[in-house]
Amino acid sequence: MATREREKKEAEDEQMTEAQRLTLLEKSMSLNRFFLLLLAMLIVVTLSVTITVSIISAMDGGDTAKTAEIVDLQNKVQELRQELQATREQVATLNAQIPAMKTAIANGSAPAFQRLLLKQEASYQEFIRGVKEGMYDLARMVPGSRTWLELYNEKMDRALQLSQERQRELQRLNTGGVLVEPGG
Repeated sequence: MATREREKKEAEDEQMTEAQRLTLLEKSMSLNRFFLLLLAMLIVVTLSVTITVSIISAMDGGDTAKTAEIVDLQNKVQELRQELQATREQVATLNAQIPAMKTAIANGSAPAFQRLLLKQEASYQEFIRGVKEGMYDLARMVPGSRTWLELYNEKMDRALQLSQERQRELQRLNTGGVLVEPGG
């Protein structure tokens, strides 16, 4: 009997036009939207009631503050004021020392030392380049020397690269700027 009812329903579904099917789907969608909207409103009302109750209960508990706690808080405020005054005095002392520190830094040997290191790195790079040129010339004069030339060239290239990195870092420290890599 249940199968006959299903067969009748399927026959009716097949007889429905596309417009009828769309209308039926739209009705079910609008009903679903209505229930979702009703559920959302119920959630909002529940949240607002919960928040209101918690705020009211928090306000009622604040009126019963004990005088001992108030006195304790007043003592802590007084201690904090004393600490603040001591900190202000320390800041004033440190501010008075700042000009002397700036003068000492400006007159220090660090900038001269940085310039000396920059010159040293430049001369080191010039020396490595000269040695590479000499080895190249020597390798051209001595037969079968290409393999050791390649081996030592790699080592000298690495030493030259490290020297250039140190030089860039020293230049950045000297100017106090951001290190900008060449070619990038």
